[in-house]
Amino acid sequence: MKKSIVVVLMAVVSFAGISQSVKSDYYFVTKQDTVFCQKLSYSTTNQGFLSSISYTDMKGNETSIKGKKKVPDVVTFYMKGSYYDKVPLKANKPKKYIRYDRRQVDGKLKVYLAHQGSMSTTTMNMSTGRTTNSSAPMGSYRFFVKMPDGKYYQINKAKNMNKVIKPFLLACEEFKNQYKGDFSRKEEPAMEMFRLYNSLCK
Repeated sequence: MKKSIVVVLMAVVSFAGISQSVKSDYYFVTKQDTVFCQKLSYSTTNQGFLSSISYTDMKGNETSIKGKKKVPDVVTFYMKGSYYDKVPLKANKPKKYIRYDRRQVDGKLKVYLAHQGSMSTTTMNMSTGRTTNSSAPMGSYRFFVKMPDGKYYQINKAKNMNKVIKPFLLACEEFKNQYKGDFSRKEEPAMEMFRLYNSLCK
């Protein structure tokens, strides 16, 4: 009888620990492990590689690691509902520089959209004296889809859409029967297209 009670109590404690971890607002994933955190921050080099990571684990222990050769090889950061994945800076050069980009579409097909930076301009109307502010993207523009085989393709490139992405999508009968769009390479309609595919094709 006593042994049974001990087993039950151990199971309850273990389950409580798992539940607490799952509810965490922060965690990061390496190839070997997932670390759940109360707080989490990181920085990268100009090439996009991790240079430091600081976090407080679920027990309140603080850890700070600095140095490109010392930080773990993180493939995904989860921060308050958003995933930031390790992706190539250029889809056709996956082994060169990288970035940690926000996952815009999740599922069988994952989509990433990021601007390297933006430029703000102010324009004055000489006749009215009014000024207007606007901003435009500048630098490296990344609009990628990650296919199930792990390869990345630029969505906004016509050749990729026509020769790779479109044939792949149409190979799923459910998607082929329900999709009524024009395989647009523009951000919002393209992401809606990928979301539809993910909801229909497992």
